[in-house]
Amino acid sequence: MEERPSPNRMNLLNLRSQVTAAERGMGLLEDKRTSLVKELLGIYKDVMAERHTLRGRTQVAAVELIRAISMDGTEGVMSASFAAKRDISIDVVRRNIWGVKFSEIHYKTMRRALDARGYAFMTTSSTIDASAKGFEMVLETMLNTASTESHMRRIGDEVKKTARKINAIKEIIIPKTKERLRHISRTLEEREREDILRLKRLKRSSR
Repeated sequence: MEERPSPNRMNLLNLRSQVTAAERGMGLLEDKRTSLVKELLGIYKDVMAERHTLRGRTQVAAVELIRAISMDGTEGVMSASFAAKRDISIDVVRRNIWGVKFSEIHYKTMRRALDARGYAFMTTSSTIDASAKGFEMVLETMLNTASTESHMRRIGDEVKKTARKINAIKEIIIPKTKERLRHISRTLEEREREDILRLKRLKRSSR
């Protein structure tokens, strides 16, 4: 059984302060949730746009690859791909917005100049160059999308967490605190009425 605070003036004032603090805290959390939802909707639009771009660039790159294979053969394309092989360096930066920590991917452009792909461009067809460029653009778009989607997931998780806190304050903390407040108020009022009745009886008996 829940232990109730002693019915006295000090606890009455403390509970009133707790209710005020809880309502103020709930208001701040609701403001935070509103801002987070607004940001989430903006990020969602960016993610959808980036996915659309990624889908389009992947289709273009696939078509260019088929053209390169038809022009240079599978062996020619494989040879160029081995020559163009490279390590990719990315930096994962931690950011904090509205108390939400998320990872942001930073990188140098994936697109390379014609003479920076490692193969002899003088003896390689333009279709291989077009295919290489297409997949470099796909890779760059994938990194952009991954960074944005990571941000969106973290914001979404924070919106859920904030909503749970608001519900806990609204449906549990404030009602329980107000019930304790009502209990103390009723008890003190009853005591006050009893004191008044005793005083009246004392006055009558002293006459």
